[in-house]
Amino acid sequence: MNCPHHCEIYRSSPKSYKDLPVRFAEFGTVYRYEQHGELHGLTRVRGFTQDDAHLFCRPDQVKEEFIKVIDLVLYVFRSLSFTEYTAQISLRDKEDRSKYIGSEENWNLAEQAIIESAREKGLNTVIEYGEAAFYGPKLDFMVKDALGRKWQLGTIQVDYNLPERFELEYIGADNQKHRPVMIHRAPFGSLERFIAVLIEHCAGKFPLWLTPTQVKVLPISDKSLVYAEKIAELLKNAEIRAEIDDRNEKIGKKIREAELAKVPYMLVLGEKEATEEVVAVRRQSKGDLGTMHLDQFIGLLNDEVANRKPFE
Repeated sequence: MNCPHHCEIYRSSPKSYKDLPVRFAEFGTVYRYEQHGELHGLTRVRGFTQDDAHLFCRPDQVKEEFIKVIDLVLYVFRSLSFTEYTAQISLRDKEDRSKYIGSEENWNLAEQAIIESAREKGLNTVIEYGEAAFYGPKLDFMVKDALGRKWQLGTIQVDYNLPERFELEYIGADNQKHRPVMIHRAPFGSLERFIAVLIEHCAGKFPLWLTPTQVKVLPISDKSLVYAEKIAELLKNAEIRAEIDDRNEKIGKKIREAELAKVPYMLVLGEKEATEEVVAVRRQSKGDLGTMHLDQFIGLLNDEVANRKPFE
């Protein structure tokens, strides 16, 4: 857990009510000794990285901060076309309270803040008792994978208790010391798990703005290799992730392999294209888009990236 680390950073200097909310974030690697039979590819591992953050705020700021984090999680899901998800409100066990720290009053405040925020955002929620963290309740975003199994990705937690344990304070408008409230948030959750679910979700066919290789430059023969190298260099200068396939293979095989690798765009370049200084464009799974000047092609890509088109 990175929570104590951020508590110590907060405590390292005095805080006024005017300074809050204070937000600390990091990509932190954490470890959990999962049993051998529980390990499952990238979705359940012993060491993973999470987009961990802790927001320290006044009690009157809790709901607003919590809703902002919900908006961040939903933005991520919309960008990646995740629609099959449920917001799970994870509360204390109804009977056994021994494994939770903190007062009944603080727990009630934290649980109410989560329930009201989820209701205000109109989320499809379920309540699970006994799934809260030991220090506070949480809102877990459960996303279905390609087989319909549910995995927890994003999580948001309201915590009145760790600020008590670490004696965190701020000076209020009344010039008295007060305790901040701590919100734990990880919109992606485990990055390894998120990537595993994402790859299954899109079957490896990422949108243009996300795919590692956006364009494959495919020279038909050695005669057009110099022109292909020039085009690849110009694409890279335009901050387009391009690679050149200069192997001594037939163009049909190069196209086929680029299609199987789910590269969004292919530029097929022969002597005719080199002479006319144009590029023959192919779109993955859509086929031939005809020839165009390189500037026109770069504009096409930039528009698609700017529009942040989701998966097709």
